[in-house]
Amino acid sequence: MAVPIFVTAASIAAELHQAMLEAKGLALTAKNARALAVRAGSKTVGFKAITHFIDELASDIIRQSQYINGLSEDLSQQAVSLWRANTAADKFEWLERQQLPHGDSLQHAMQQCYAERECLSELLTRGLRELETQLEEGDKHIRTANLIATSSKIEASSAGDFRAQLEVIAANITTTANQIRQHLSNARRLLSQKHR
Repeated sequence: MAVPIFVTAASIAAELHQAMLEAKGLALTAKNARALAVRAGSKTVGFKAITHFIDELASDIIRQSQYINGLSEDLSQQAVSLWRANTAADKFEWLERQQLPHGDSLQHAMQQCYAERECLSELLTRGLRELETQLEEGDKHIRTANLIATSSKIEASSAGDFRAQLEVIAANITTTANQIRQHLSNARRLLSQKHR
């Protein structure tokens, strides 16, 4: 049995909510990195610049996750409305086939129902395309996070006494990026199942 689109949209929203929580963790990592870079002074000049990018990236991921999450919630509501419109249209079609007397009195309601179904279907299709685009955009953020993590590792190698702490921060960035990537991947998989 096929999973209804509103269930899929809600599942995607849940994945994106988790990605947003991970991004908030990345923002905290950026603050810790900045504090450590300040304490380390001149030994971490290159790392200080990187902390700005980590913070900016985390903010972008949070913003985008919130947008995608809202989009998924809207899609879920539209899918429920479309399901209701399809159910009503099926009942109208059944009534039409029965050729009941006074069936003409239902024509206006039937036409409204069919028009609403068409409009909702189009809205849902556009929303699913937008969701797919936004998920692809999320992948770009993750690639950026991996570049920042690599730069962080390089900078950490020349930080003397602070090397171990900065390497932990770089590892946290990598781990968080991979977790966010997994949530985005799960969301994309759910979305692709609806396109089959």
